[in-house]
Amino acid sequence: MKFKKLSTLVLAFALLLSCFPLASAYAANNALAKTPGNSNPLMDHKLGADPFSLVYNGRVYVYMSSDAYVYNNDGTIKDNDFSALNKINVISSADMVNWTDHGSIPVAGLNNANNGAGIAKWASLSWAPSVARKTINGQDKFFLYFANGASGIGVLTSNSPVGPWSDPLGKALVTGSTPGMSGVTWLFDPAALVDDDGTGYLYMGGGIPNTSDAAVVASPKTARVIKLGADMISLNGSAVTIDAPYMFEDSGIHKYNGKYYYSYCINFSGTHPAAYPAGEIGYMVSNSPMGPFTYTGHFLK
Repeated sequence: MKFKKLSTLVLAFALLLSCFPLASAYAANNALAKTPGNSNPLMDHKLGADPFSLVYNGRVYVYMSSDAYVYNNDGTIKDNDFSALNKINVISSADMVNWTDHGSIPVAGLNNANNGAGIAKWASLSWAPSVARKTINGQDKFFLYFANGASGIGVLTSNSPVGPWSDPLGKALVTGSTPGMSGVTWLFDPAALVDDDGTGYLYMGGGIPNTSDAAVVASPKTARVIKLGADMISLNGSAVTIDAPYMFEDSGIHKYNGKYYYSYCINFSGTHPAAYPAGEIGYMVSNSPMGPFTYTGHFLK
């Protein structure tokens, strides 16, 4: 009797295994979200948005907004209002294949955000992070810039790319009252650059002041760059406007072969000339980190 039960179990297990190739083949050819060959998320056990990467000591660290579902009172999912983006998720890899989850940085602390563990007690949100490293007095320092919604930019500091982090200012680094920031519709999406001489720069901004005005849609003038102080947590002078055509959001910056490349998401409003396709990533080039920048092209449909 025991032998019969064992045989039955073995047969059932064998039948189960025989289904796996068929199930795998079905899943591979009927992807719900990604097509075969493009099904390689860096993490799939939680959500992440607005990724920013930093390479340090042979590892790449990726910092992401803590995107999450938001729900109606009856438990159904509603359109994302971004109210849950109050922490920063961090993962890293030494080979770009195997990834380590370092958990979340509880950035926002206003109104008991992050259950009272929020680091920046003045901030209610932490969108679109950017991280920079600079050696100060012989010590590697890390600076995490984040957007408090669309109302300003904050900064946290650490001696390690994964923390612990602290709030050195107790307030926002950049606000609408910062010199040169007047006219920025959305003061968010920071991007930091530490130049070869150690000088830091912060790029940010976005939005369209008046979407019914074609001239404003074509030239919103809502992108900014400002020089940082030597400590990376203060400002040096006024912000300068980057006249990015059809600017929407998502400032990016990098330096290559002595030139500075500023990238951004082109807006979706109105009718666009072919040189500025709606929703693609536009880029501008300059010989100086603070411009002037010249529109050069677009990529990433």
